[in-house]
Amino acid sequence: MEPIKARTANAFKMSLEAGDLVIEFGNVVQPEAALGAAAVAVTDRVTLPLDAGRRLLLWLDDCMKPHVAALQAEEAKALPPSQAAAAARPGQVPVRPPANEAGDRAAQLLRMVGDLGIPYQYERSFRICQRALLANRFLLTVNAGDIPGDSAERTLEICDRLRMPRAAREAAEANFAMAKCVHFGFEADADSIIGKLYLERAVPGEEAARAGAAREPVLLHLAFKWDLMKDAAVTTRYWWHPGLSAAEIEHRLAHVYRDGPQASLEIAKAALELTKGRVAAERLQYLEVEEVENARRSFDLNLYNAKLEVKDMQQLLHRMREHFGVRPGQVQALYDQIKAQTLGHLAGGVHRNGEDFFNVYYGVVGLPHFHGQFR
Repeated sequence: MEPIKARTANAFKMSLEAGDLVIEFGNVVQPEAALGAAAVAVTDRVTLPLDAGRRLLLWLDDCMKPHVAALQAEEAKALPPSQAAAAARPGQVPVRPPANEAGDRAAQLLRMVGDLGIPYQYERSFRICQRALLANRFLLTVNAGDIPGDSAERTLEICDRLRMPRAAREAAEANFAMAKCVHFGFEADADSIIGKLYLERAVPGEEAARAGAAREPVLLHLAFKWDLMKDAAVTTRYWWHPGLSAAEIEHRLAHVYRDGPQASLEIAKAALELTKGRVAAERLQYLEVEEVENARRSFDLNLYNAKLEVKDMQQLLHRMREHFGVRPGQVQALYDQIKAQTLGHLAGGVHRNGEDFFNVYYGVVGLPHFHGQFR
């Protein structure tokens, strides 16, 4: 093992590349001419998964908090005497802009799941809907059996810190024994911050075979979703239809969109078409979604077995953008970051607000890196 080399840097640059946080460190090189532009000689380049980057930012902030007063006093020394006293007064000069609750809550969830000390999967997604592209969404998945101690208690402690409503908590606790896997979900937009807990069953092979033969669905996920900023919560059931052929999946999609936009139906069918020649349709996991509290009617099609990348659906993303009236540059900026990522799920249909939508899941990774089959 090589010894750690200490370096000093006085400049850095942060960027997103293929969904990872890239930080470059270096030192400013003064120009020879007085009017020349200064340059930076880069000495180190660090690449972090996005969730690790969020945790880094959170811990940097925590490390700085005890030194805020001293830093303010030091900065005040460079000001005129008339301004120095006010600048050094605690609370007068913010060290950073006001807190972003959505960002803080996302970082909090990432930290709490990481603190379980067990392997987990991290999957990102974005929603495209009427005049909006919402990319602050992710799922964290753990094996229930890996959770140390009382797995139900540890899971619900995390939900408690995200203000899970009591009724939802009690229902999750009553049903926790069904869970082979636990998914923690997060999404946020300008008006809401949504916490999610999914309990995923391990469906016995015999039950799946019987359901497939009878063309009947089986419950795969029981999910609880709540808004941290509003008094709103729903219970979502995900019904798996095992062993459907491509024609049968198209028939189910037509049922989902029976009184919805046909443009979205055609996009969903085109996504299914992408898998032809790559994997048998029977190996694609097709789910339908319902919520008793509202008229949501949607589907989730797992595409991982087709081994597609996001760039394989570039034309479909263009069709989605046009259908929903989203600015081209907004979609292109996200696409450029994630186009090489593995394409995961496509969800769509009519959401609980009565409008159609698509969710695109991508780039699932296991953290920390580990060997053996997960889930």
